[in-house]
Amino acid sequence: MTITTLSEERLIATAKLLPAAPQIMARLHMMLLDSNSGMTEIAALLKRDLALTTRIIRVANSAAYKGGGLGTIEEALHRVGFAEVFRLVGVVANATLTDSNLRCYGYAAEAFRAHCLCTALVAEGVAKNTGMDPRLAYTAGLLEGIGCILLDRIGRDSLEGAETFPVAGHGHLTEWERQTFGLSHHDVAGRLLTEWGFPEAVVKAVSHDATLAEPATPLGKNLHLTRCIVRLAGFGLSGEDGEWGVPHEKLVAVGLSNGDATRIREEAVAAMRTFQA
Repeated sequence: MTITTLSEERLIATAKLLPAAPQIMARLHMMLLDSNSGMTEIAALLKRDLALTTRIIRVANSAAYKGGGLGTIEEALHRVGFAEVFRLVGVVANATLTDSNLRCYGYAAEAFRAHCLCTALVAEGVAKNTGMDPRLAYTAGLLEGIGCILLDRIGRDSLEGAETFPVAGHGHLTEWERQTFGLSHHDVAGRLLTEWGFPEAVVKAVSHDATLAEPATPLGKNLHLTRCIVRLAGFGLSGEDGEWGVPHEKLVAVGLSNGDATRIREEAVAAMRTFQA
């Protein structure tokens, strides 16, 4: 049977079963803003998650960083730099969150993981070209789909096959979500990222601004354009086709050209290959 209402308690209880990497991202973001935070403190934070530490060291040893022979997170931090480590934490967070298919949505794990990573990298690229904070944009892009992950976990135990989006969905994805769960993945993402202590700008962009035809914040405008570019790059999600309007209108809203969008898309896809290697 469908779930018409979800309590805050159930959402938070389910969220506690998710990997810790996204919460580490929130803490890392704050530490990187604090000039008093050094390598020792950042390394200690990353060591809270063994899988996270191992993946960062492995990537730092890859050909993309022209290296090898590193054995500690401190050495990896020296090689790739604090800012790049934040991106790598995001990549690992994405991989751990999207390690299984989203059955209720009909999304294969690999496709959804690629969508989230492409969204993060495009949002970061848009930010760099428009004077926004690239780190906030990267975070918002990476985690804007986390509501789908949480609703899918709840739905696996509650929905029959005929009630899943591939079978029951009509029109846009958010329409099915509200009919099924009483709220959308945008709503869930906002609540979850607030609970985890992410900046208000990120929370508003992935929740409130995502539901508006004309977002109210710069980061919200970024994400609207980003979703258009991601779809054009071939990494859009079923159920969201056409939801974000005409790409040209979104470009005008942030002051970019078609050429800028093409370059940002190409750079994001190239970066995906590096991170997925």
